[in-house]
Amino acid sequence: MSMIDRSKPILVFLAGGIQGGAVLRAAQTRGLKVRALVRDRRRATTLEATGVELTEGDLGDARSLRTACIGIDHAVLQVPIGTAEGMVAQVENALAAFKATGVESFILKLASASRPAFCEEPSFVANQLIEDAASASGLPFAVLRPTMYLDNMLKPSALAEIMMDGVFAPPIPASQRIAWTSADDCAEAALTLLERNAMGGDYRIAGPESLTGDELAARVSAGLGRTIHYRGQPLAEFEREVDQAMGEGVGHRVASKFRYFAAHPEEAETILAQPFAPQSGLESFRPMDVESWVRIHREAFIGSKTGQAL
Repeated sequence: MSMIDRSKPILVFLAGGIQGGAVLRAAQTRGLKVRALVRDRRRATTLEATGVELTEGDLGDARSLRTACIGIDHAVLQVPIGTAEGMVAQVENALAAFKATGVESFILKLASASRPAFCEEPSFVANQLIEDAASASGLPFAVLRPTMYLDNMLKPSALAEIMMDGVFAPPIPASQRIAWTSADDCAEAALTLLERNAMGGDYRIAGPESLTGDELAARVSAGLGRTIHYRGQPLAEFEREVDQAMGEGVGHRVASKFRYFAAHPEEAETILAQPFAPQSGLESFRPMDVESWVRIHREAFIGSKTGQAL
């Protein structure tokens, strides 16, 4: 099994976000070179200070992506959540750039785990269309599908609620078991597959434990050294908050996946609840438990403005 050429950088999409940032950190820890795709270099000074190579590009601009891909053999590709049509168009721009510049393989990181059979839920539809486009490109790739991200706790609104009220309130009932994963684990899995040139697989990335909401809260409490409670947020309330933050109608689109899980509990169990199981290419991969993840990110909780005010 051939190894990647470590003299060349890996291209990381959405490098300024939580997911891309995790890939950057994991790559640097492994001594890999990274080219970070950002929309505006002037707003990425923090990234530049870490020593990564910056390249400006926009997923909506195929020409800029071709420039970003010059001299690249491998990439970690993901696109921001939007309409299925918009997400597919962005992926197709990236794939065209890969083919035009000789990119050899890529990791496709999806926003969430997919349902194995077709359904009309928008995020699952988008996932399937993106995968179809990747397959049609003829390029070697591997798919990563996360369960649910612990990193949702680090969003400003969630941080405020956790540190001020002692509550984590995602739009999921406390009774639903979830094998929570993280951006860190997904990044480790992506780079492991690239380093091993293990393409062609379909990988469900999950945590080592299947936890109810109350069990999750207990793990978070242990990591923070303070008591945190879990509250399943009503979907109507969640939709209103998302609309207020991101615009009218966005909340309904974002909440549709959670409504699907509520209406199909057996599929929620299959997609969300099962702990990680080793697969070819990730035989030695060991996902991080919740308490350890919280301890690693404790500064983000305690060091937030909200935390300092306590």
